[in-house]
Amino acid sequence: MSGMTRDPSRRATARDVAQLAEVSVATVSLIANGKAAGRVTPETERRVREAIRTLDYRINTTASALAQGRRDTVAFVSPDPGNPFFSLVLDGLASTLDPSLSLTILWPRSDDYDLVTVQRALAGDLAGLVLASPGSELLDTISPTCPTILLESGETRPGMSSMDLDVEAAGTGLADHLVGLGHSRVAYLGVSRDKSTLHHRRDALHRQLQARGAAITVPDELVERMTTASALERALAVLPSWIERGVTAVVCGDDLLAYGVLEASARLGISVPQQLSVAGFNNLPFSSMVSPSLTSVDLSARELGASAARALTEMLVGADAPAPTTLRTHIVARESTARARS
Repeated sequence: MSGMTRDPSRRATARDVAQLAEVSVATVSLIANGKAAGRVTPETERRVREAIRTLDYRINTTASALAQGRRDTVAFVSPDPGNPFFSLVLDGLASTLDPSLSLTILWPRSDDYDLVTVQRALAGDLAGLVLASPGSELLDTISPTCPTILLESGETRPGMSSMDLDVEAAGTGLADHLVGLGHSRVAYLGVSRDKSTLHHRRDALHRQLQARGAAITVPDELVERMTTASALERALAVLPSWIERGVTAVVCGDDLLAYGVLEASARLGISVPQQLSVAGFNNLPFSSMVSPSLTSVDLSARELGASAARALTEMLVGADAPAPTTLRTHIVARESTARARS
């Protein structure tokens, strides 16, 4: 066999094997797919198989399926283009998706997407569809025409695969952390949105606090938009009364909201964590850099996207849709939580 040079970090292709074995790509395909009997000589087959071993060549099953006329585009539909959580999900999806597939991204012009956005995606003759954090009403109205995966929906639907986060474990971790620090009077700041996963976060925290003799002791505060600015405005209005009523810890449904609470506390002269502990969900990259650094529940954003990519790749080569999957979560304790004030 003739010598050749190839970047060792790049996955070997049929063309690489053909070049090393001095045969055509079609001959490599026949041998690799077990269709060489009576069609190539034993010596040619020996050279090709030696080249396959040398290059560690593996058939790209997705590319093979696409070559047979299957679709090759996956659409990722997500809310909140400004929320880093969904950027991390997209990073996991894009970096894990088979390179034979192209990726189309659809963001809404507002905070959330609707049926029109999904219909625009489905009009693209898709190989697969990934819906990040879809609303309950939306799921009742869509009829997918391709393999569809729901990420962080908190629900299941016929014909769609779901990958969710273990929010019960998240609530348990936060409750253990706060109660362990002596917090028994807690407040919650979330967003008023038709998202089962957001409701599940709040409800899991409520249950786990009550099971440990603590409680959400003031009515939940819900803002219209998942933004730091919205949380800042609301926190400026409610934090003084919460402190007067003995609240020692605030949990936010997203780190973006927690950043607003931290800023409001600074403006109002409320010391975090000496007077008030603050925690959030998502463990965004900035949460380790704000001051004080934010205690948060890591929701495995990149792994969520990567899991969707792996499932779609398997489905495109004929595998059954995966069963509903739940990804682990864990709390990352930082400077924004400390022992409750006396």
